Amino acid sequence: MEIIEKYLPPNVRNAIRNKCENQWMDFNDLTEIRLRINCPLIIFIKNNEYVISEYIVNEEDIKTAFNLITEYSAYSFESSIRNGYITIPGGHRVGLGGQVVMDDKRINTIKNIKFMNYRISHDLKNAGCELVNKIVEEKENLLIISPPGLGKTTLLRNIIRGYSNLKGINVTVVDERNEIGGSYRGVPMINLGLRTDVISDCTKYSGIVMAIRSMAPKVIAVDEIGSGADFKAIEYAVNSGVSVVATIHGKDLAEAREKLGQDIDKIFKRKIVIKSMGEYVCI
Repeated sequence: MEIIEKYLPPNVRNAIRNKCENQWMDFNDLTEIRLRINCPLIIFIKNNEYVISEYIVNEEDIKTAFNLITEYSAYSFESSIRNGYITIPGGHRVGLGGQVVMDDKRINTIKNIKFMNYRISHDLKNAGCELVNKIVEEKENLLIISPPGLGKTTLLRNIIRGYSNLKGINVTVVDERNEIGGSYRGVPMINLGLRTDVISDCTKYSGIVMAIRSMAPKVIAVDEIGSGADFKAIEYAVNSGVSVVATIHGKDLAEAREKLGQDIDKIFKRKIVIKSMGEYVCI
């Protein structure tokens, strides 16, 4: 958590520290920090919300936070700002909210940023250990279905490491939003295995096609599929003889089918539904 502290304004950092100490909470359990202009500071610890009503986020806090996460060079992070977030060392992401500037129906940039959401990555390497071992032995196309916040990306990382380290298989991660590997300046901040390559900051479709043409993976991993283009790319991978491990937001298989159609059953022979943290239902 020392990394996170470096990217927080001093007053904000001290307010969070004081809250944790006063309520006997562990600073290292932070999962989210929300800065909203002229509003109380809000933190999440183990996904439980705590409002720090005695501290009101001000203009200087937002300005300082932005300068810290961009290392005082916003120009260097233009493409990330355009996507609405910046990845900082450690695989943590800071979401940005403000006035969106459009250019011919495309987002050009975000200015007058007044809202920031620090999403703190926790890499739990033992999550779903027995399940991971079974999955990598079967090497079936796998879809992980889960509502937000229940550990689907954590499970995905462990499956990637299982293929890469335990089975000795070349894996390519297509990391559109830098949520799997948390790449910072092209370098994954989260260890995904010694035989894992990462393609980040591009669409899943482009990344999957690129991976098959250039990286010769046996397994491709992607997070949070949801569009027709995503599914077409996965079909292309499977038809090319590559296994796919993917995640999708949803509370159950019916919701996943509603998003992607019945064809998901043809592509993904194995599905896992996460019901709660650490509770997996295999289909």
